Amino acid sequence: MSSINGIINSTVSALNTYTSAIDVINRNIGNVETEGYTRQSAVIQEKAPISTATGVIGTGVNVENVERIYNSFLSTQLRSATEQMGKWAAQQEGMSSVEQVFSDSGDTGLASVLATFWNNWQNVVNNPSGLTERSVLINSADNLARVFNSMSSQLTDIQKGIDKNVVDNVSGINSLIAQIAELNGTIQQAQAAGQNTNTYKDEIDLKVLNLSELININSYTNANGQVSIQLESGKPLVEGISTWLLSTQTNTTTGLKDITWPDGSASPPVVNADITGGKLGGYLTVRDTMVTGYQSQMNTLAQSIITQVNILHTGGFDINGDAGVPFFAGSSAANISVNGVILSDPGLVAAASTAATAPGDGSNALAIANLQNSLILSGGTATFNDYYNALVSEVGSDTQRTNTGYSTQSASINAWQNQRDSYSGVSIDEEQTKLILYQNAYAASAKLMAVINSMLKNLMDMLAAA
Repeated sequence: MSSINGIINSTVSALNTYTSAIDVINRNIGNVETEGYTRQSAVIQEKAPISTATGVIGTGVNVENVERIYNSFLSTQLRSATEQMGKWAAQQEGMSSVEQVFSDSGDTGLASVLATFWNNWQNVVNNPSGLTERSVLINSADNLARVFNSMSSQLTDIQKGIDKNVVDNVSGINSLIAQIAELNGTIQQAQAAGQNTNTYKDEIDLKVLNLSELININSYTNANGQVSIQLESGKPLVEGISTWLLSTQTNTTTGLKDITWPDGSASPPVVNADITGGKLGGYLTVRDTMVTGYQSQMNTLAQSIITQVNILHTGGFDINGDAGVPFFAGSSAANISVNGVILSDPGLVAAASTAATAPGDGSNALAIANLQNSLILSGGTATFNDYYNALVSEVGSDTQRTNTGYSTQSASINAWQNQRDSYSGVSIDEEQTKLILYQNAYAASAKLMAVINSMLKNLMDMLAAA
């Protein structure tokens, strides 16, 4: 009877084992479209045999473990690609708006308006005493100033919009940090209770992947499946169930938000320089480097026009023979404007070089008109037009580089995702093949149990008849 009991126990263990294995198959198929799900596999092993007087007897099989089919290298590469993708996506978003600011279309673009401004000085040269020519010049100067103002304002608005994205991204990062720490705790508790933690490990991997899209990080997974997260500088964000949440504070110089890391002090350190990847890194690059650079060049152009025109204009004489007043007010693209008194009185345009020759002398207007072709900017190597064209070209080049980076990284993500899915993803064909194998094993075990039942019944009938 002991051998019969052994056979029964072995058969029952086989039935239970393949029931559990089929349950794993069912779980895989059910999660074929679940984001972040890692295929699982039942590890079936022989139970330890026992020694008896008649020899070594097998005790059956069982599911020793349900393992995740996981490749840490592929996951790391996918996270890295996702981080870069987030950066390029944010930069592409920002540069798409910047490009619109510098898209000189028709007669409304800065290049066209600037050319009209210089041409109207030449018209005053041709008729220095003409109030119509003077009025047209002043209107074109006012239009030029307004275009500068508008472009500067649009760039500032882009920075402010990105600044809001920065704040929103920090909030999203903190939410993921808290969720990862909570999952670390859940994994610890589940392992202490002897429970399977595969589902929690999938969840935490997905959270880390989502976090990588927002910010460049270093992540480490210990043997228990808990994850530690750090900034690239080594400052911790998650350690076990402990968290270090980022904050934002207004920079008193720029008026934009800086990102700070909590060190327990009243003045936490600014970590903008540590954040170079993910969407947050992309937003910071566009906001603080690219747009700030374009603004600076726009200000240089506007300030140079203001300075050069005012120097010549104050050295000339108006229609009444009085010394010229500054033609432009302001010091940058944001605040350049035509002097209010000139707006009110076209006669104040100082077209003459001397009081004695006013109003018929247009030599000072000619000197101002000639500024158009003077090598004033970029260390005396560029005209106003050259300088602005170079700026527009830079914006176009940055936009193209961003679009190329986005396209390249999209292809990289797809490649790593495909490799990850081919290794860890669920294949319906593969699961069906395993299902048939497990079904056959279960059916064979069930048939064996039926044979044992029949043998026992015959034995009982024989004993009863005796």
